[in-house]
Amino acid sequence: MVCQCFRWINLERFTSGKVKGRKYRNRRIGELFKEIELSEKKGTGIPKILRELKQNGSPEPEFDMDEGRTYLNAIIRIRDGFKRIDKMSESMSELERARMRIILLYMETNREINSSVAAKLLEVEIKTASRLLLKAEKLDLLKGAGKTKNKVYFRESD
Repeated sequence: MVCQCFRWINLERFTSGKVKGRKYRNRRIGELFKEIELSEKKGTGIPKILRELKQNGSPEPEFDMDEGRTYLNAIIRIRDGFKRIDKMSESMSELERARMRIILLYMETNREINSSVAAKLLEVEIKTASRLLLKAEKLDLLKGAGKTKNKVYFRESD
């Protein structure tokens, strides 16, 4: 028997982010999402989640529910490079992490980087960029090749 109270939930609309929430199905999950600012009971939580996943390069989530709408499964996969970000949080200052995010973003569309390019990109001295790239190499965030003045850094696939 299909519960009429949740007929408004439509999987296709949910997947496209065009869901209009009327009330929490699960108050605890709803309150958790509200606490971490992914929901506010106005129907913008799913679109916001989809937008944030797209912005950080994550794959689209997968949604699944039964005909009676007794459950909704949401699978949110970890994006490529997540392990690198985790290593950064453990070993780098906030400023270094912010700078490293810029470098990793640059590396998504470029094969390699050197200290000079990194310095221009980050608007810092070449020595500062060199130290950051060397630290990234030690943390296995990037791989380095070449000698000190001509050293280039690149990403290995995960």
